[in-house]
Amino acid sequence: MQRLRSAAAELRTPGGRARLFAVLSLVFLVVAVAGIVTTPTQPVLTVDEEPPENNTLVAVQGYQDGGKALEITPDGEVAWEYSEPDDVFDLELVNESTVQVSTASTVPDSDCPEPYASDGYDGCVRNALQHVDRGTNEVVWEYAWYDVEKHEHELHDADRYVVDGEARYAMADMGNDRVFAVDHDGTLRWEWNATDDYQMPDGMGPEGDWTHVNDVDRIEPGVFQISLRNFDTVAELHVADDGDVRVEPVVGPNEFHADDEGELYEQHNPDRLADGSLIVADSEHDRIVEFGPDGDVVWEVGGSATFDWPRDGDRLPDGDTLVADSYNDRVVEVTPDGEVVWAVEVGNLVYEVDRVTTPADASDGSRPAPSATQGEFSSAMTDANVVAEYLAFGIAVSKYVLPYAVAEQLYWLLGAVFSLLLAGVERYRASSRSLSLPSR
Repeated sequence: MQRLRSAAAELRTPGGRARLFAVLSLVFLVVAVAGIVTTPTQPVLTVDEEPPENNTLVAVQGYQDGGKALEITPDGEVAWEYSEPDDVFDLELVNESTVQVSTASTVPDSDCPEPYASDGYDGCVRNALQHVDRGTNEVVWEYAWYDVEKHEHELHDADRYVVDGEARYAMADMGNDRVFAVDHDGTLRWEWNATDDYQMPDGMGPEGDWTHVNDVDRIEPGVFQISLRNFDTVAELHVADDGDVRVEPVVGPNEFHADDEGELYEQHNPDRLADGSLIVADSEHDRIVEFGPDGDVVWEVGGSATFDWPRDGDRLPDGDTLVADSYNDRVVEVTPDGEVVWAVEVGNLVYEVDRVTTPADASDGSRPAPSATQGEFSSAMTDANVVAEYLAFGIAVSKYVLPYAVAEQLYWLLGAVFSLLLAGVERYRASSRSLSLPSR
């Protein structure tokens, strides 16, 4: 008891507090360093209650580049990896040996064509839709174009489809606010520009992030579903045989707005289900949401305590949903009741996921699959407290400027720095107090 009283008395002095803060700083630093050293460089299986039968394709965008395409086995091992591009946003099987990959890579000005070499931006971006051989990683087909810069000018999604036995490729060109399709020879088959139907806000320059069109899927012949992220809108493009395009909104306000949010808030990867229902990664609402054929919300799962900015949600044939939980850097499979039954931490900003099927199914989620209106689905939403949300947001943002392993330990490192500063303050106070005492 006497020792406790002595220790408490010591803490009431500046010198005692300085020593305490110094010890805390060392503890925080040791924990942070241990976390950095042990941060895995390969995917880690974290939930294995109901492992899938097939492998999973994962598109990794990357925070500071570091993008890659992965094929992950049910036990979390890497079966295939393609890491040539800076960023990977979408991938789907073409056949059992070939993967279609939507990529974006930064190019130095010296290698950029005009006008991008001298446009005042640092480098340019090369967007490329690639067919990659899974055995050799050789690019066996490619359609590519350049744009001003990578940020908000990337190819986020493409969909391969077939017309009269001929392969075609619809692409979402974010930097030019357009959706277009080419054939295998690269010939333009149809094109839709957002300026054909919408008015760009006054004061927004040509490189402004206006529509942020980030997804396109053919849902039936002549009908393509698109995601206008900055409109908070999912819409359909009805493409006539002569190339004329008509826009029809499905969910959302169907216009640009900078601040307001509605049913969706900066959504990604909407997919049409068997009965016409729509499943969407409602990113800023931290949920996967399903709208029934009448447009009403019939199922939702997530919340900030479960997901952090999810950007893909694919309904699987058994009713489970495969999720790209982006800021949590993981792939998750949830049941119709919202229970996580399989999860793999991939790291470095997951963008899109797709379950491998045999034979290959050349789609990215827009396939016949059970909807919540056809089965017994129970919504499951759980939000974290405000402090936890802000802490998670701080770590996510730091990964864009810090090495991934360091950013993961950010708050331990900040604790070490803050404790060290407090120790310095108390040392100063102790020194000032000793100098101010009268001599005897």
